[in-house]
Amino acid sequence: MTTRTVASVLGAAALLGITACSSPAASTAPAPTASTAPHGYVAGAAEMAEPQLHLATVNSAGRLDLLDLLDGTSTSVTTLEQVSGVSTDGRFVFAAAAEQGAVTIVDSGAWTVDHEDHQHYYRADPAVVGTVTGSGAGVTSGGGTLTTVRFADSGTAVILDTGDLGDGTITELARIDVEPGPGMLVPVGDRVIAGRTDAPGSATNGIDAVQVLTSSGAPIAGATADCAELSGTISTAVGVVFGCSDGALLATADTASAGEGAAESTITFERIPYPAGVAATDRALEFANRAGRPTVAAVAGDTGAWLLDTRERRWSPLMTDTPLLQVSAVDDSAEHVVALADDGRVLVLEAATGSTLAATEPLLPATLVAAGAEALVAGVELTVDAGRAYLNAPADGLVYEIDYADGARIARTFPIDGEPRFLAETGR
Repeated sequence: MTTRTVASVLGAAALLGITACSSPAASTAPAPTASTAPHGYVAGAAEMAEPQLHLATVNSAGRLDLLDLLDGTSTSVTTLEQVSGVSTDGRFVFAAAAEQGAVTIVDSGAWTVDHEDHQHYYRADPAVVGTVTGSGAGVTSGGGTLTTVRFADSGTAVILDTGDLGDGTITELARIDVEPGPGMLVPVGDRVIAGRTDAPGSATNGIDAVQVLTSSGAPIAGATADCAELSGTISTAVGVVFGCSDGALLATADTASAGEGAAESTITFERIPYPAGVAATDRALEFANRAGRPTVAAVAGDTGAWLLDTRERRWSPLMTDTPLLQVSAVDDSAEHVVALADDGRVLVLEAATGSTLAATEPLLPATLVAAGAEALVAGVELTVDAGRAYLNAPADGLVYEIDYADGARIARTFPIDGEPRFLAETGR
């Protein structure tokens, strides 16, 4: 695995730029304008023929690397302090540092734009965009128009312009105060949905409703919905899912209803109740799926997993013989579901029956027994794309690439210097 630094990548790009400038054709070619730019043109990025998939890892020293899954090269982007969590929207990597009350935003330089009937794949130089500050652990939710950061300790919520992040600038559209403690702030179209407390103490975590806000953070009158014991959220091809004590709440955005050419969205809420008889311990608390698909998965206590089809508005239970730590819905033609068992094996499940189609050997032998194992396991991430699943094993110093459609075969193993504490996949 070849390792590069951002400086070397940018240096090579600069050298190429000098060479190009010496060409008469390059010096006289006009830059595309709004009227001449081809469909899909993005300034500063190259459009590619296939997804530019990368794995972002943060090691024990805080070094954030990008591993190119197409050619196996690794680029060191930056070194961060006291990283406590990492997430992504498919392009940007959001690295939280709870003790510092900060979230650093890194542009991976690899992303996909989905137009439903076709996709565009882009590549640009990776770069650190900047840092959003608050108090305590910051939780980030990315969207095509807006990106939000919520700091639980203070209740500070920040709404960012996603387009400006792509230009390398952090633009705060709003900085507002919401309820401190557990909660959510999630972009839906050009709106934001916030967890809200209607009656203090009425729910386990004090959150029993959601409220729609404008991009400037102003509540929209009447745009609320009940959601007792709010826990877990995910964006799908249909809308945004929120986990509630009685099932799921699905939020969808309709821009057409606001009038032709209007930029403002109307948010509609719809309930998807659990089947009868679901125990509180078997609720779906966190969701995961292949990005851009309608079906999501969630762990169901110690009994197995849930599948939630947001297009069909239907829950399906998957019973397993072993408790699961994580589960993700691939939502492909074979309806694969990929899970991480509590013994460190990666399982491939059949969606229709929940039966195990294939399983790896335990992949976290050192991580599960290491000193501070609880903290290490909290950073383990199982992520899936259209062809592979990826899993980081921090104390084992490895990232695994798993072909879930071929008997859970280990396709590649990537050694990571200094323990891969956190993992996120970009380019999707």
